[in-house]
Amino acid sequence: MPSPRLHIRPAALALGLSWLLGLTAIAQSSSGRMPSPPQSAPPDALALVEKVAARLASYPELESWRARASSTSSRMASDWRPISVVSAEKIVTVDGAFWSEEILSATETAKGRTRDITEKLRKEARENAAKQRRSSADERKADQKRRGRRSLDMAREEIFPFGPERRSGYDFTVEGPSDLDGAPVVLLRSRSRVRSDDRLEGLYFVDPATHDVRRAELTLAKVPAPLKRMEIELDFEVLPEGYHMMTKAVMRIHVDVIIKNIRVEAVETYGDFKWGEGKAGS
Repeated sequence: MPSPRLHIRPAALALGLSWLLGLTAIAQSSSGRMPSPPQSAPPDALALVEKVAARLASYPELESWRARASSTSSRMASDWRPISVVSAEKIVTVDGAFWSEEILSATETAKGRTRDITEKLRKEARENAAKQRRSSADERKADQKRRGRRSLDMAREEIFPFGPERRSGYDFTVEGPSDLDGAPVVLLRSRSRVRSDDRLEGLYFVDPATHDVRRAELTLAKVPAPLKRMEIELDFEVLPEGYHMMTKAVMRIHVDVIIKNIRVEAVETYGDFKWGEGKAGS
């Protein structure tokens, strides 16, 4: 069964991060990719990984959906307080490999002043959807590779490396019980054996009763210069229909390039999911 993509490429994220990601793209490197010697995962970690993998495989496949989304993209000062903020309300539609956005409203706030940028983001959304439709599958894959997997457009297998075909490339440890929003979870940490900026690793918050992953806190296995910081936080929920859906995504990036010292935080939340409605990019 093909691995569905998470399709998190909202206009506000693109507005705040597209040029920033262009700067970080120059940092792509093929060095540091030798795997570490194989290690045996502790029995408790291996058992949990297998249960999480089985639970992930049990969710029904979803190729077409629509959701209401709210997003903010903030340019941050050195203390991570916002300098400027772009906020948007939109409808996101995913149809297989394609996505589109209907921008309902959008504003930009800077230096105490707020301006309406709804039409600007609507134009960008139309152009992005049209570009997808014109691109071949190889072109879309090459574009993602060029951007270094740092646009929050990732396959589930990249985020959840628990399946038999991927887990051998990671070491796993259980960091013990904790809680998330008042509910009990087990903390499971992954560490890539390949120190590469093509791989993600981090901490997973797992429901001990159902083995659903409720949150993932991820970063690159290798952070290349000039990228100083790249963090992703993803929240998930199993909906009544059985789908394991992302409900929130947060990305924080800090890039230091000669005279530019750039910090950006982007946040996207999803709700009001509907299934099989509309065609992305139509």
